[in-house]
This record gives sequence, structure tokens and C-alpha cells, in this order.
Amino acid sequence: MNPCLSLLRRILCAVLLFFLVSQISGCSGSDEGLSADSEYLRLDLPALYSTVHTISIQVAHEPEAAPYTGSTFSDIPYWSILETNIQALFAGRILEPDVIVPRDLEAMEQIPDQFRSSWTAKDIYALANDLWNQPHSTSMAEFLVLFLKGYFEDQGTPNDNVLGVSLVGTPVIAVFKDVIRAAGSSPYLTSFVEQATLVHEFGHVMGLVNNGVPMVTEHEDAEYPLHCTNQNCVMYWQNEGAPDLRIFAQQMLISGSIVMFCDECLEDTRGYAP
Repeated sequence: MNPCLSLLRRILCAVLLFFLVSQISGCSGSDEGLSADSEYLRLDLPALYSTVHTISIQVAHEPEAAPYTGSTFSDIPYWSILETNIQALFAGRILEPDVIVPRDLEAMEQIPDQFRSSWTAKDIYALANDLWNQPHSTSMAEFLVLFLKGYFEDQGTPNDNVLGVSLVGTPVIAVFKDVIRAAGSSPYLTSFVEQATLVHEFGHVMGLVNNGVPMVTEHEDAEYPLHCTNQNCVMYWQNEGAPDLRIFAQQMLISGSIVMFCDECLEDTRGYAP
């Protein structure tokens, strides 16, 4: 066995089991009254799966909310985890887009401090609207990831369990750095928490589960819509940090892969014909 792969598997196990102990939860999708009035903040899902040749991730962060960067002990860049999972969604399709993901802070943008302790979906949308002016292209899809201080405001109350949100129908994802930090005891551990949050939210943005991309087989959780019934999938609702992460950790150890999506989700995106 490749010693680097073996080390990575042990690291992932430790991180995911730490999730289990800490029980940090709360990746979420939100469409809280959003009007998508900006032409730049509309996501064309069919085009994403039919004409797009390049997927580019743009990252912006507040001061003191910078994403974790660098590499694991086995020299695997943290941000390659997101890149690998996006690539997996398109593997085997006639058109497999190039995926461009920044890997260091120099390739990300620091924005001014927003001086907020909580964020509604409308607040996140307004910030994205101020920052984002990328014209639409049938050949390139660009996504904006915001790393913010504070907490997501859930039904009028700041929720210190929500790691990240995706704004339905837009290319916008927000990650709440204060919650990410609380999910681990060191930057090394929480780097994996951060990447798992990103993978989960990109799953929602890219049409999973039954969120614009039809299911090949039924695997949407009836009790937790837009999430997967497969406990070994990052889109399973409890794999946002609740106790069933033990099963997810075991799955990753056995597979030896950093791809976090289950076969059912991958069948959906790879077979989608808009």
C-alpha cells in the first residue's frame, strides 16, 4: 500500500471521528426570499452540464476568516479535496470540464471586514451582489465562495452549528469561519472540516440531491429533502457532523479515496442529460 495513501486514510479517520465527538453540524441550503435580481448571480444548471468547459472557483474572505491552505503531511493540498470531488461529478461524461480551484491565499481575495455577527441569506446575497460582476459564459461557470465571520441567522436566531450555506439558484456559497474553527482543536484538523463543508455545499449547488439534477435511482431522504439516504455519502444529512459520521469515516478508510460522494449521487450527475 502507498504509505502516503495509508497516512491520509488515518488522518481522515481521525478528523471524521473528531467530528463524531464534537457533533458540529449544519451545512444548509437556503433560498430565503431571494429574487436573483442580478444577472451575475443566476446559475444555469443545464448549461453547467452541457456546454461548460471550465469550472472556476473564486474565493473571498473577511480578515481573520481566511480559509485553511497548505498541504497534508503526505503533500496533498487541502484544496485538492474540493477539486477532486468536483471532477468526480463529471467523470465519464462526454464533456469533462477543467476545474480551477485556488490553493493558496495569494490566489484568494481579502475583502473588508463586514462587522457582522450574524448573516441571513439575504445579507449573503447582498454582499455577493456587491462583489460579483462576472459575466455569464456558456463555456465557463464561475462560483463565489465567501468565508465570513459570525454565524448564519436561522429563523431570526444566530445558529452556531451551521458550517456553511449554499444559496439556491445562485453560484454563491458561504462558509462561517467561527463555526469551522470550533469544529477542531487545530488548523490541521479543521482544514478537513472546511473541505467537507465545501464539498457538501457544492453538491447542493450542482443539483444534488434531486435539487435540479434528476435522480437515476431514488435516494433522496424524505425526512431531510435534498439530502441522500446513503450514510456513506457526504450528502447524507447526518454527515454534516452528527454521530453517523463514524459510518462515513469507515467508508473513507475502506475506499482509500478522498471522493466524498456516493455512487448514487455520482450516477445522477454523470448521467444527467439536460
